[in-house]
Amino acid sequence: MSSVTLLPRNEKFTGRIKLPLSKSISNRALIISALSRGKVDPGELSDTDDTNLLAELLFQSVEGKDRSLNAINAGTVFRFLTAYLCIQQGEWILDGSERMRERPIAPLVNAMRQLGADISYLGDKGAPPLKIIGKELTGGEVNIPAGISSQFISALMMIGPSMKNGLKMVLEDDLVSFPYIRMTEKLMLAAGAKVAFTDKIIMVNGTGYGHAVLPSETDWSAAGFWYELFALTKEKSLFLDGLDDRSLQGDAAVERYFRMLGVETEFRGGGAWLRRFYWPGDTVNIDLCDQPDLAPVLIVTTAARRKAGSFTGLGSLKHKESDRLVALVTELEKAGIACTLGSDSISFKAQEMNITEPFDTYGDHRLAMAFAPLALLGKPVNIHHPEVVSKSYPNFWSELQKVLDVRF
Repeated sequence: MSSVTLLPRNEKFTGRIKLPLSKSISNRALIISALSRGKVDPGELSDTDDTNLLAELLFQSVEGKDRSLNAINAGTVFRFLTAYLCIQQGEWILDGSERMRERPIAPLVNAMRQLGADISYLGDKGAPPLKIIGKELTGGEVNIPAGISSQFISALMMIGPSMKNGLKMVLEDDLVSFPYIRMTEKLMLAAGAKVAFTDKIIMVNGTGYGHAVLPSETDWSAAGFWYELFALTKEKSLFLDGLDDRSLQGDAAVERYFRMLGVETEFRGGGAWLRRFYWPGDTVNIDLCDQPDLAPVLIVTTAARRKAGSFTGLGSLKHKESDRLVALVTELEKAGIACTLGSDSISFKAQEMNITEPFDTYGDHRLAMAFAPLALLGKPVNIHHPEVVSKSYPNFWSELQKVLDVRF
């Protein structure tokens, strides 16, 4: 079993921290570019497992020699390709890892069938693998649940301009990860599509995409782990290269949330300076319905700072690379933090963290990166399967060497 051991260093931080580009933006840019038949330049792309995988599978679908596509455990890749392949001529098999076969896909499949797509299950109903016979779809009105994954909605939105009649999408239930839907909308608009969002109705015209070069951004989700690290040190400042407060990313809210954990942000010099900030409260209460990917870093930091925490809006975490709700509670309790687990919440009292066992990562990149800064509490931290970070931040461990002693 591969593992990494992390130890604190005595010297001060040096250098600028380099963050990856946003894979969320990159993955949408790749799909939009493919749908535009090359009129849209996706711009600079993130060098992450998910983005590289999507690029490879899109090329495979164009080449057409192998009609079996494997999205492994990349939820965004699988969901975006599900909609994309439904309007590409040919017969396709779309599959993934064992964990992917446990993740929901039925809401998107049902929506595509409303539009006339030829799509069926090859295994358990409601789960991958899928058989898709791609064909021209004219579009129309479709109803889709909005409370499970925003990726279903984004996948549908992006194919809308490629259908003659466009799309009218009626969103049912409360929305989760709403900023990701806005990100999709803004990228589509930048690519010349016509999109209108009113209340719970999204209108997409079937007028195609124009010529454009899409923007790229430094990844705010990845920045959260450096906010955590800074919150656990006595350093006076830390510079994160490339961050901008004018972002398409909903996870830019990490800057606001970490004020409750003693960190403020100043944007200058082409990035973000993190500085000490006094926050009088001893309890952190956050509804993360719009930013569920920030849950690991915020929950672990709160516990490590010996603050009480109450985090809600976490229902979608059950369907990530791991069941993040259960995984977070399991690993925190190994470190002495007793938690209360609800159907969409995690809460705990202020307690001392005592790290005595290795952390498991459950194949989940965000868990590995959330546990790593805990070495700053003074005890060695051992993390199993550190390679999982390549999904979103391939250079994480080499960057962390600037701050911690990282031993493989």
